[in-house]
Amino acid sequence: MWATSVVVIVVVTSIAGVALLSDDEDNSQPRVAVPPPVSQEPSEPLPDGGPYTGSDVDVIGRGMRVPADPNGHVLEQTVRTSSPRLTQPISAPQGLEWQKVYGVPMPFSTSDGPTTISAEGVPSGFSRTPQGAALATLQILMRITYGPREVRQAVLDSSVIGSAELKNIVLNAPSEAQYQTVPAAVQILEDRYTEDSASVRWMFGPFPAPEEFPTTNGTVYHGGAIPAIWENGRWKVKLTEAVVSSELRDFEEYLDDPRWATTWF
Repeated sequence: MWATSVVVIVVVTSIAGVALLSDDEDNSQPRVAVPPPVSQEPSEPLPDGGPYTGSDVDVIGRGMRVPADPNGHVLEQTVRTSSPRLTQPISAPQGLEWQKVYGVPMPFSTSDGPTTISAEGVPSGFSRTPQGAALATLQILMRITYGPREVRQAVLDSSVIGSAELKNIVLNAPSEAQYQTVPAAVQILEDRYTEDSASVRWMFGPFPAPEEFPTTNGTVYHGGAIPAIWENGRWKVKLTEAVVSSELRDFEEYLDDPRWATTWF
């Protein structure tokens, strides 16, 4: 069932805290309450012809810019790429900027990509570094989850490894962007990264803790890991039948405080 699967591969870009199971599915999983939307006065529009039309915030209040191009605004790569060596915690890429694309936050940088976005909405040019892998996984997953159908198709064809059947499931399961947030933290473990592969662990929150997962301060972080492969000169997300068919509990995590990770906002 895609409601218990694509949200899994999207692991938690996943709707950042919205109840992930529908009424007719397994109710044994903790449900994370959605925080109330943050109200903000609309930003002043920027001059016509510029790369941005204004700014916005997610439901937690983290800021992002609104690009004029619906597929996102590529930043000029002005500095060297990050080191290919994995460090703990992972430092943020240079010039990190969150943009609201298809209604959700996506990361852009001036050091590790993306360097181009095609007319079909396919990002490319992410560096062969831990930072490049992290940027690529979130960009790809956001686009195949929240993008228009033609964008989802193009990104699935170019940037996702998996069977035609699994890709078709993703293509036909778009998600609502209303509650997606800027991630709180990111991590790649030392034994989960090589120059050819990575498992990127993203966490979202803080959100009100569900009754099934009480915490000392009443909040919780929600997330999971996304596999990526370097193939044909680019990072691609790996979509497997095990991920799609497994239950959420095999992939989701609830943490009191992701102290193990880097904050990228």
